[in-house]
Amino acid sequence: MVEGKRKKTVTKPSTLNKGYIAVYVVGSQALVSTLIPVLVLFAVSKEAALAALAGGWTAVLANLYFAIQAFRFSGARASQEMVQAFYRGEAGKFVIVMLLFIAAFKLLPGVRESAAYLFSAFFIVYGIAWVAPLLLRKT
Repeated sequence: MVEGKRKKTVTKPSTLNKGYIAVYVVGSQALVSTLIPVLVLFAVSKEAALAALAGGWTAVLANLYFAIQAFRFSGARASQEMVQAFYRGEAGKFVIVMLLFIAAFKLLPGVRESAAYLFSAFFIVYGIAWVAPLLLRKT
């Protein structure tokens, strides 16, 4: 190669559909939603740990549904389908959260008394969706 001239490298453009990020985020949420109830079990009580477990896994299952819907399509030609999938995923996530909260309050013993643990675990696990991609970016 002649000095001063650089060889041009053609790279493949990155796709917008980064499914591995969704796997990383939902996996991180699943890990945290399993650890929180264990800590609550040792620190507080069995009922509080059960409430924390229900709250954490409510967030995980709702975000898993959203991730499955949102990352079904990729590419510029599928842009309309991607938008519809995001709306479907958000609506489904909302319905899943509401149904699982109703089920937790109706079916699990002691959840009403430990509702603070249910909602705290839910919001902590839900917040992992904001923190996990930042941690992945730094690695």
